[in-house]
Amino acid sequence: MDNTNQQLVEQLFAPLRATFSSPRPDGSIVFSLLDEADAIAYSRVLNADQLGDSSAFAQSLEEIRLELAVRSGNIPAEMRKALKEQDSVLSYHQA
Repeated sequence: MDNTNQQLVEQLFAPLRATFSSPRPDGSIVFSLLDEADAIAYSRVLNADQLGDSSAFAQSLEEIRLELAVRSGNIPAEMRKALKEQDSVLSYHQA
C-alpha cells in the first residue's frame, strides 16, 4: 500500500485503524478496520483489480463508507431522498 493510499484510508475511516493483509495468491488482500481495542470492526477482501486501479480503489472505499453508514443508521441525505422517491410497492400486471 503506497503512502498516498494509506493516508486517504486513515482520513476516511478515523477513528478506526486500517490494516491490510499480505497479498494472497490471487493478488487480493484483506482490508480490516480495527476499533480502539484492536477488535475487528469491519473486514473486506479487495481484489487485485481494485488495488491496481486508483479509481476502483477509491470506489471500493466509498462503498465501504456507505455500508458502514447504513449499518450505523447514518444514511447519507441523498440516499434517503432517493429511497423516499422510489415506489415502495411493485406493480404487477397480469398477462
